[in-house]
Amino acid sequence: MLRFGEFADRAMEQDFRQHMLDAEARGLRRNLLALGLFYLMPMALDFVYFPPDVIFSFLMPLRAGAYVLIIAAMMVPVRTSLVPLRQGLVLALLTYIWGTTSLSALQVVGVQVGLTISFFIMIIVLMNYLFVPTRMVLMLPWGLTASAVYLFLVMPHTDATQSQIQTASVMHVLANVFGAFTAYQLANLRRAEFSRLRQLAAEHARLEDANDELWRREAIIATQRDELARKVRELQDAQSQLVETRDSLTQAEKLASLGGLVAGVAHELNTPIGIALTAITHLEDGVVALDKAVASGKLTRTQLADYQETLRDSARLVHTNVSRATELVQSFKRVAVDQASAERRDFLLGSYIDEVLQSLAPRLRGEPHRIRVDCPSGIHMDSYPGALFQVLTNLVINALIHAFRPGQAGTITIQARELPADQVELRFSDDGRGVGPDHLGRLFEPFFTTNRARGGSGLGLHIVYNLVTQSLRGTITVTSVEGEGTCFTLTLPRHLDREGEEMALERVAG
Repeated sequence: MLRFGEFADRAMEQDFRQHMLDAEARGLRRNLLALGLFYLMPMALDFVYFPPDVIFSFLMPLRAGAYVLIIAAMMVPVRTSLVPLRQGLVLALLTYIWGTTSLSALQVVGVQVGLTISFFIMIIVLMNYLFVPTRMVLMLPWGLTASAVYLFLVMPHTDATQSQIQTASVMHVLANVFGAFTAYQLANLRRAEFSRLRQLAAEHARLEDANDELWRREAIIATQRDELARKVRELQDAQSQLVETRDSLTQAEKLASLGGLVAGVAHELNTPIGIALTAITHLEDGVVALDKAVASGKLTRTQLADYQETLRDSARLVHTNVSRATELVQSFKRVAVDQASAERRDFLLGSYIDEVLQSLAPRLRGEPHRIRVDCPSGIHMDSYPGALFQVLTNLVINALIHAFRPGQAGTITIQARELPADQVELRFSDDGRGVGPDHLGRLFEPFFTTNRARGGSGLGLHIVYNLVTQSLRGTITVTSVEGEGTCFTLTLPRHLDREGEEMALERVAG
């Protein structure tokens, strides 16, 4: 805000004067040089109006004083503390020139002298407004005083007419108005420019701060980006390790299932082989006794009949138990080969389910639960029985571990039916405790288990999902009601197309 051509804020006015100090000093020196050249004009007029002896004895020394003041003002150093001295010397110079010029008007006799000198006085007044453009409080009083004193005190003593005084008054009024207005506008323009420069400097400083802040934030972002990239690499490494671990656990799960199958079959073979061994041992003892009786000639018809009966019983026991062992071995061979290999073959679904359950008999014998199979005969499938064996085994083991409460005797039902479009539906259900809605949607996730304390790995149903969807090229869904049981519904193609066979082969082999 400006007041009388200056900033109302004194601190800002001081900043402006400090800012303009060098420029004002240079401009003032130029103006003083121009004033020195201008002042040669009244010196030339002295030779017109005064005799030479007056000029050289009085006027020349008098006018030379103006040049002394000009040089003195120009020599003042450019310092803030010396600004008042320089401005005082300028006003003293102008006053001195005004005085010498007015004195000339009083010394020269003539009607036109007062009016002519008034032009020079007017120019001096205008120079006042131009020489000290930053201090309106000095320019305006001096200009008005210089004009008024000359017009009303000096000019009437120069024999000037009233009309000349009025003309000179109008000229001086216009000179003061124009000079003051020009000086005021210059002061406003310079201060407005100074304000704009300060605003630009402040904006520049703000932009520099913003730029520094931007660089700082970019540096932070770059650091965070590098940190994020590092964490992404760590997560990728961790994911790779997790996949490897999952594959290893999956393979271990398959091998554990096969190992359990081997252990169960070995246990089942112990009984018939043991019975057959006992029968053969008893038969050997009978042969020894028969040989002794024949050698001693004491063999009786009754002993021979007893030996024949023993022979028949032992042969029957050996045949029965060896046949049972052979059947177990053949069944084990089929399901073990199916589980350990990726062979695709044609098989009867119902018979294969029975074989799977027979291989699981050692695991099921100690359980109070009943398994019911409802599968129509004659459902042929051209698929991967090894994958189906793994699916059924995992579903059965999962039901035995999770479905039933301790001491509860439940029922597991396996139902199969043919569907249109050469598909078959296999439903595996139980009447156990069921699955809560919070866990139902996560059953097929890897490593998700609600029974880790009892050794659950969380991979059983995940393997089931992968085998059904990728190896068997089917779909699997699960429904459950808490307290009523759980049902897995598998929809499988009866005959695999060749398009996904290679992928399924890789999945089963892996």
